[in-house]
Amino acid sequence: MGWLKLKFLKETRSFYKGKLRDKGLTEKERNKYSGALKSIEKIIERKERSGEKGKHRKFIVYDHKAVFQNSKSHRGY
Repeated sequence: MGWLKLKFLKETRSFYKGKLRDKGLTEKERNKYSGALKSIEKIIERKERSGEKGKHRKFIVYDHKAVFQNSKSHRGY
């Protein structure tokens, strides 16, 4: 699912870059698009740096007690 988010962020970045090329934007609109574009680029950079690009990551929750109890019983304590 992370790759979908990255894909949509890149599409949004492209859209904002296209909007910034529009000559009819007011200064206020241009500043809003520019600020949003900077934020999106930072998020994309972080996601690509963290390795989320194209990978399916799962958050696996485990109980620390259960892990330690299993390891103790495994050692024969």
